[in-house]
Amino acid sequence: DWQPPFACDVKSFCFTPRAMTRVKLDFLDQLGKFWELQGSALRIPVVDGKLLGVYALSKVVSSEGGFEVVTKEKKWSQVGNRMGYQPGKGTGSLLKLHYDRILYPYELFQSGVSLMERNAPRIF
Repeated sequence: DWQPPFACDVKSFCFTPRAMTRVKLDFLDQLGKFWELQGSALRIPVVDGKLLGVYALSKVVSSEGGFEVVTKEKKWSQVGNRMGYQPGKGTGSLLKLHYDRILYPYELFQSGVSLMERNAPRIF
C-alpha cells in the first residue's frame, strides 16, 4: 500500500468550518467591545490550566436553558462536564462565577435589560 506523503487519516481528521470560526470571533469581538464600553478590559480567565472558552460556555449554558435555569437547577457541574472539564474539582462553581461576571451582564445587555436593573438583588 503506497501512501502519498501529503495524505491525511480521514478517521482522525477534524475540520472546523470557517463560518463557525467566524461566528465565534464575532461573538468574542462583541463581548470585548461591550466590556470596553463599560470601562473595563475583557480578561479571559484560566480554568483548570487553560483559557476559558467563553463562547463555548455561552453556548452550553444557553442549551441548558440559560444562566438562571442552570443556577436554579444546580447544573454547573454538568456544564463543566459538557465542556470537557474533570468532575469534582469545583469547576462548576468557577464556571458559574465567570459566567456571572463576564457573560451574564452581556446577555442582559443583549436582551435590553439595563445593568442598573441587574444590580437589584436576585433570588435563586
